[in-house]
Amino acid sequence: MSRESVITKLQQAVYILNLAAVCLVAGIMTYSMLRIVDVMKAEQFLRLIEKRPWRPESILITAVACYLCLVFFSCVGQLWNQNSRYARNLILLIEVLFCVGSTVAMNMNYNGLVLLVVADMVRGQKGSRQKIVLGIAIIGLYTILDYNLAGNYLEMIPIDSFIFYFSTGVQAVIRGIISIFRSVNLVLFILYLTMLIQGEHRERERIQTLYEQLGEVNHKLQEANQKLKEFAVEAEKNAETRERNRLAREIHDTLGHALTGIVAGIDASLLMIDVSTDATKKQLQKIGDVARQGMTDVRRSVSKLRPDALEKFDLENALTRMLEDIGATSGTQIVFQNQVDPFRFREDEEEVIYRVIQEATTNSVRHGHASKIWITVTKENQWLTIAVKDNGCGCKDIKEGFGLKHMEERLKLLNGSLEYEGREGFLILARIPIRWGEEF
Repeated sequence: MSRESVITKLQQAVYILNLAAVCLVAGIMTYSMLRIVDVMKAEQFLRLIEKRPWRPESILITAVACYLCLVFFSCVGQLWNQNSRYARNLILLIEVLFCVGSTVAMNMNYNGLVLLVVADMVRGQKGSRQKIVLGIAIIGLYTILDYNLAGNYLEMIPIDSFIFYFSTGVQAVIRGIISIFRSVNLVLFILYLTMLIQGEHRERERIQTLYEQLGEVNHKLQEANQKLKEFAVEAEKNAETRERNRLAREIHDTLGHALTGIVAGIDASLLMIDVSTDATKKQLQKIGDVARQGMTDVRRSVSKLRPDALEKFDLENALTRMLEDIGATSGTQIVFQNQVDPFRFREDEEEVIYRVIQEATTNSVRHGHASKIWITVTKENQWLTIAVKDNGCGCKDIKEGFGLKHMEERLKLLNGSLEYEGREGFLILARIPIRWGEEF
């Protein structure tokens, strides 16, 4: 059985016990006065008392009615326990008034109702200041409603005056029953109060545990926050490193491509200048176009934009124009075979494909001094393969330079791979797991 269930049963027992006590005391007083009148002992009864008693029927009705109202407002106070402090205090004041009314109706011959009000006060009061006020209120209430302390001053009629006409044995039984009611009521009150205090103690322990858990959580949050700050600093450094690498790749790809074309074009112009002035002028014009395009790409790279050709054309046309420029400025024959249809990818895939072909072709012209380059793009399942083969001088002892390294970095961003060998000319194989977009 839970603690709340035990408290509820104890409270119900106290309500029933006090109802029985009120009915007993008020009933004895009413019955005694009626019997006194019947046996013609009213004159003797009036000599024993100093104050005129209430009408017999008024004693029982008033005592029971005030007690039932007291129980009603006690239940209401429990339902409104979470309401404002002023509402609880008002309900307690009403309880006190009905408690006084019922006790006075019984001429203070039973003051066990005070314990009901005290229990409600204890249940609703928290904090040291409120407990001091509670103690003063309890002492005052007990003083007012205890017959031995205030009954004589208020001219209350003791129970002995009501039962004087009974035999000595009956009087002893009545006093014993009333005493038992008082004792049992006190025991139940103590048990009830003990359960309330234990509940409050457990609640404080639970709150303390929650505070400790919140402290641990707060400490962990502070540690996590510190780690997040450190991670943010590290992420910022990594971002700066990635951005530097990106700019290095972009500038290498754009400037390397443009400068390679310019150098090859100037070499060709030097050879043609004595043979054909017009051809040299056309060659220089193409060199100027390549230089301007290189400047545009550098600006776009610094601004984190895609190559200018990809902004103006689709991927296939951008590759065709770029390869035509390289072939025209360097005098290299370039064969481009696209076996993929449709040739449509996401923007990040297009940029990697474009830069890989651009870098591989530029390397063939710059380092391999190739006169012919074959470029093939094929698709097998979900893999795109780019093969760039030239007839240049090749390289048996390949040392990974800036261009190859940046091609690998670009491909790894898409989970791709790069292979190369330089025994007969130079061969580059780039493989990309593509996420096919729109297909027609």
